[in-house]
Amino acid sequence: MAALVDFWNSERGILAVALVIGATVLAVASVITADQWLDYTRWIFTAYVAGKSITGAAQVMANAKVKAKVIENDPGVGGRL
Repeated sequence: MAALVDFWNSERGILAVALVIGATVLAVASVITADQWLDYTRWIFTAYVAGKSITGAAQVMANAKVKAKVIENDPGVGGRL
């Protein structure tokens, strides 16, 4: 449930839903075919997952740098085994 709440609270999630709704409206109005709708929604989902993955990786790297600095500045850690 928390993941769904996070999805709706994110700008990325709202934009993905808006784009899928837009593609659906175009398909219902016969502006695009069902195959085109499927292709558009695949690209929208791929972009969403890629953005989420890149953001997650960047957060992990940023947290690792912060953690390394904290350990480096800790006087109780320096040089002892």
